[in-house]
Amino acid sequence: MRLFQRPSHLPSATQAPWRVHPVRFALGAASMASGFALSGLAMDRAWSLALQQALGSWPVAWGLLTWSALGACALLMVASLSAEEPRRVAALLVAMVLGGLVVHALKRTLQVERPLAVFGPDHPVFRVIGEQLRMGSMPSGHTTTAFTVAGLMTLGLRPLWASPGHRIAAVCMACAWWCLAALQGVSRVVVGAHWPSDVLAGAGVGLCLAPLVWHLGLTQRLGQRLAQHEARPWVAGILPVWAVLLCLLDLGTPLPTAWCAAVVGLGLLGAWRWGRTAPGPQPLS
Repeated sequence: MRLFQRPSHLPSATQAPWRVHPVRFALGAASMASGFALSGLAMDRAWSLALQQALGSWPVAWGLLTWSALGACALLMVASLSAEEPRRVAALLVAMVLGGLVVHALKRTLQVERPLAVFGPDHPVFRVIGEQLRMGSMPSGHTTTAFTVAGLMTLGLRPLWASPGHRIAAVCMACAWWCLAALQGVSRVVVGAHWPSDVLAGAGVGLCLAPLVWHLGLTQRLGQRLAQHEARPWVAGILPVWAVLLCLLDLGTPLPTAWCAAVVGLGLLGAWRWGRTAPGPQPLS
């Protein structure tokens, strides 16, 4: 089995050769190294308290940002916006498995205490918004998901930068995705679930994971399956149901009615996009 094959029949806009990824891998490695180096230092604790004190006035907003970085929520968002590029959905599914294995292996190995276990519930500044966790802090799984999503959603934008008519739009979309990922990472500190070092390490894992899974042969074959006409109605039918379930399930953050309406609307948008006439079926290699 060739894990890193690149089928020649895929549209050029979806191609992201390995030569364009060194910067992402370098940034990911630097972020992970910074996170591991900062972990346990007094600076890490000071930054955690400073972020909570400066940004803790909007608990609902930060709670919703941290909710949106859950794997199940990220999958809905990516699937709803990727009807024209099913390979993104396939890549995220593969990344959730591989990333979950890496993140949980690190958590079990490092056994870093979470902020609540260090500061305690009676700290004058520190507080927890949502679920109260005490162990398994390093790295942040939510942040890994956030940066994996941003990486996957921006991989297909590079060809647009060469076109003067699309360059500004591509840059704006890329900035929006990376800013969202950064805010989701910061939210994990503000809600009291992680240290800044955890977020840096999780961001590094996500930065490296996105281009890696994008090129896996498994990802490409699964993306080709999802692009076929027979599969698209199934995806279209699942997305609204998935959105409703996300609103009904208790995932640690109470959801305002307006937010639930937006989530269901996103699911319906995805259903409409997947239910439209599909691009020509892509042959399997």
